[in-house]
Amino acid sequence: MNPERFVTFGYSALGGPAPSLGQSPRSPISAIGGPIGLYVHIPFCASRCPYCDFATAPATSVLRGRYLAALRRDIARHGLALGRPRIATAFFGGGTPSLLEPDEVAALSAAIREAFDFAPEEVTFEANPATLDRARLEAWRSLGASRISLGAQSFSARALASLGRTHMPGDIAPAVAAARSVGLDVNLDLIFGRPGEPEGEWRADLDAALALAPDHISAYPLELALEPEEGVANWGGGGWPTIARWRTAARAAQPDDDALADGYELASALFGSAGYRHYEIANWSKPGKECRHNLVYWRNGEWLGVGAGAHSHLAGQRSRQPEAIRTYVERAERGEPPIPDGGADAVDSAILALRLDEGLDLAAYGARFGAAARARVDDALRGLDGTGILERRGDRVALTDRGRFVANEVFVRLV
Repeated sequence: MNPERFVTFGYSALGGPAPSLGQSPRSPISAIGGPIGLYVHIPFCASRCPYCDFATAPATSVLRGRYLAALRRDIARHGLALGRPRIATAFFGGGTPSLLEPDEVAALSAAIREAFDFAPEEVTFEANPATLDRARLEAWRSLGASRISLGAQSFSARALASLGRTHMPGDIAPAVAAARSVGLDVNLDLIFGRPGEPEGEWRADLDAALALAPDHISAYPLELALEPEEGVANWGGGGWPTIARWRTAARAAQPDDDALADGYELASALFGSAGYRHYEIANWSKPGKECRHNLVYWRNGEWLGVGAGAHSHLAGQRSRQPEAIRTYVERAERGEPPIPDGGADAVDSAILALRLDEGLDLAAYGARFGAAARARVDDALRGLDGTGILERRGDRVALTDRGRFVANEVFVRLV
């Protein structure tokens, strides 16, 4: 799923980002030591998926060239300000990064390599299954890409149409084969709880996904925000009222909570039986194929985000970029710093850790945030002992299989 689900700081239990957990402005970062993650946002899409609430824009936007130039300028400025840190992992999300032309990818690569010590262990880019060709794949490999995240969403033509997707089920397997032909690991993104989802459709999706034997699978329930987002300004047409009408109607046609729980449990059971590790609430991987970049987010590590709507977390300080691409471009051209977007770092760290199967290490948490913070979290979680939602292993506390689906009931206790 779009990685901006992970670069915001609070998370709903299974789906995308919730608002940041507490806001307190902090000063911009001027320097940092040690390796960091890098997130680069490419907002351009062939068309707008009405359920998507991330910073996207038409691929034919008159601002495309100006945006990419501003992005390269922003990369150079951050590299200089941060002392050219080593990039340990990188993720190019959107939007649809696979829509970039090879020369655009090459220019972006050159800017990154000049600004940073770019020696990553993992580089991921997102792709629509219908937008891949050999030249684009080779351009991303030249940048250093090691894995691709394909927005399959479903193998049902009905479901894809209900989501406003532009690709067809028949595009997915060839895209997987093409990615593998150039040596890329493959993640498949899936969405369940679609409008009008008939019985058996989700099971068919799971079987089709497993038949392709991807290295990694992400599966999220469809979540439809009814609050307007900044990124609406990037598109013409009917604007927010049109999107709001579609989302309201789609919500009314979604399966109920019991059906969503059944779908989640089915996915977990089938993926587990196929040898995938359920290492994060909505993510499964073959052994050793976890997304290292997203683990930086879930472990509340250090990362820089550049591009419209991107978020950063550096030296305990959070910041963000505006979602409207014109606003982002103008700010980048003026050399303005990201917008301070502070959160409750200790709270966020606890919540993010509980999303992982490894859970929260209370001893390490106390060493990082202090004995009082540890005691507060421990006391909040003790109220769930005996409910079957949490399990304790020494100083570690983790969600059970049952707890993963009702994770928000745990998270609200920590806020």
